[in-house]
Amino acid sequence: MANLREIKKAFFELSDKEQESILKEIYSFSKDIKEFLNVRLLNDGEELYIEKIRKATESSTPMGLPKTIKVTQVNSILNKAKKSKVKKDTLCEMEWIAFDGYMTSLNDYGGGPESYENKVYDHLKNYLLLLNDISKNDELDGVKHYLREHTNMYYDHLWELFEEITGESV
Repeated sequence: MANLREIKKAFFELSDKEQESILKEIYSFSKDIKEFLNVRLLNDGEELYIEKIRKATESSTPMGLPKTIKVTQVNSILNKAKKSKVKKDTLCEMEWIAFDGYMTSLNDYGGGPESYENKVYDHLKNYLLLLNDISKNDELDGVKHYLREHTNMYYDHLWELFEEITGESV
């Protein structure tokens, strides 16, 4: 299999018309590639990632029945968003949605798989680090309120994380 350098060389040796044809084929290859190109080249489509993460972390069906959150699906959406280089604000929002989805599921159903507990911690950590990175520390009061309202068996662990990252107590 050729390496990237060889592929680039071959691509740029094509005529403009041939390059356009290849680009059309690449664009049509998969939905993921379309999303990637839209975000990277046009700064458009970040809301698709937000909607996907929101849907993937719903803890119940539209009929109110319990729904399992697929950890691999959530991770995949976040990874694709990162590879597409979505804005940090968007990634921050996605981390919050994922955190809230897992927390809601744990609260609604009185617990859940250990992977959910780990993901609650991971997504809160990522969210808080991103908040700090994009200087949106004004949102910390909302996070504190959320953590106080959603007390379950994991809250001590989350409060410690919050204090460790922000230097503030819950």
